[in-house]
Amino acid sequence: MAILPKIKRRIIIAIEYYVKAAVSEYVDQAGATKKRYQTIGIVTKTKKGDLMMKLEMIPLLGLKDGSLWCYLNVPEDKPEGKATHSATALDDVPF
Repeated sequence: MAILPKIKRRIIIAIEYYVKAAVSEYVDQAGATKKRYQTIGIVTKTKKGDLMMKLEMIPLLGLKDGSLWCYLNVPEDKPEGKATHSATALDDVPF
């Protein structure tokens, strides 16, 4: 009898929210202080409809007085017609 390796199933998760936290501050060209945000996890729904959070990182620089305030941002659809990588730009590589 042959022992078959376990096959990992890929589970597709619908992302309800992105979890973001302010990790640093910077001054823009106009001289205004703004915050830089980092995505640190996601929130999804379980089979029962409950919300579940997957925390992928904890930004230590974002901690203030031992706590971390996070924002839940709804995923936005990317506009069609704008590709992040141009196929022609990849074809121009000289090797």
